[in-house]
Amino acid sequence: MIAISDIRLTWLPLRNGTYCAMLGRHEVAFVMRRESASDWAWRISHCNGTPQTGFNYAPTLEGAKSEVLAGIQNWFRQAGLE
Repeated sequence: MIAISDIRLTWLPLRNGTYCAMLGRHEVAFVMRRESASDWAWRISHCNGTPQTGFNYAPTLEGAKSEVLAGIQNWFRQAGLE
């Protein structure tokens, strides 16, 4: 069994400072630069079965990516897969 700490995301650059997080072949999150606020908006989608329409925010791209990974790892924990 794979440990939750072994979960790795692949980040695909899209356009205009937007990135898509892939877990295998599945899109699981998006991160985009907010020019008006100079921070990064992120949202996990298609992962935990609940549609999330709002965004969360982080001051840096790496911070947003870390938040996405932590959120996905948390979902696996809640599903009892640790």
